[in-house]
Amino acid sequence: MHEATLAENVLSIAVEAARQNHADKIFRVGLRLGDMAGVEVEALRMAFDVLKKFSPAADAELVIERVPVTAECNGCGKIFRLERYNFFCPECDGVLVLRGGRELQVDFVDCE
Repeated sequence: MHEATLAENVLSIAVEAARQNHADKIFRVGLRLGDMAGVEVEALRMAFDVLKKFSPAADAELVIERVPVTAECNGCGKIFRLERYNFFCPECDGVLVLRGGRELQVDFVDCE
């Protein structure tokens, strides 16, 4: 289960951010997670909740912003939200290039 490793890394980033800001407690950790990132959200939350218990993030909430899959057409330049992973432009039938939806990024750490 790679979600446990991801949760460990997210927690490590949050704890380091708190340390750099001389904070003793972490309240919220924000994560941007793309729909194509290959992460099971509930498994990630569960792993985060287990790992945070003996850290400055013991009571922290993991806030996840889902990022939809978007692509840009090589032909006409239009940007689309991909549905059903159709990689051809609905306007000109050009090939689409992924622009978003693979993110896995710590967006913010609220701490005191």
